[in-house]
Amino acid sequence: MSEAKTSRIVLILFLPAILNMAISWIIASIVVSRLIAEGVEPARFGIEIAKVLFTYNFYWSILQAAFGIYLAKAMGGIEWLREKYSLKNFEKTRSVLLIAGLVVVSLGLIFLEQFVNVFLYGGWENFSEWWREVIGGIPLWSKIYLAAIAPFTAGIFEEIIWRCYGIETLEKRLGPGKANLVQAIAFGFWHGISLHTLITFLIGYIYGLVYLKRRNLIELSIAHILTDIIGFSVWVFG
Repeated sequence: MSEAKTSRIVLILFLPAILNMAISWIIASIVVSRLIAEGVEPARFGIEIAKVLFTYNFYWSILQAAFGIYLAKAMGGIEWLREKYSLKNFEKTRSVLLIAGLVVVSLGLIFLEQFVNVFLYGGWENFSEWWREVIGGIPLWSKIYLAAIAPFTAGIFEEIIWRCYGIETLEKRLGPGKANLVQAIAFGFWHGISLHTLITFLIGYIYGLVYLKRRNLIELSIAHILTDIIGFSVWVFG
């Protein structure tokens, strides 16, 4: 395969992140313009932008589904998906333990991120006050989406895009180690540019190692969905 083909694959893996950042920037610009017109103090801009971004975050699912469906079709369509979500390699005890381990590790990294954020925001009181105000400004329908819908679109389509398509197409050109590294970096940037980028990179890398060994998505998707359900529920309703 040509070098141009490799570059195209890498671009596809990073394109969701580019679009996500572009949409976020447009939304933030609109919010800032409105706040300036209303005479709101600049110190409030970050909180107000966060409220709007989290309110209309359903565009994440749209991007995930669009790229996931397109790439699944490119890789072989329904038959390919059936193979990747086959139960033939699902071993009751081993698979359940693997899923549980992935959930524990993922949530552990996410809660470590929140622990670091407490220090970055100058203590628990300041962080809690900021977060309560942001969550308090999000409508109920958006909270329900985060806890009940977003985990499924992320758990299915993100695994198709980065773990499956990313690793399977790049390992033929770069080898499994570099393929896993590239997909994990792209997965991290899909989540924005912040401390969360590093955390999701680590999670994506660990999931990639599992995929390289198992070559199946069912355990990864279940673990991903459970992690997001727990994480988002605590996040918005805790």
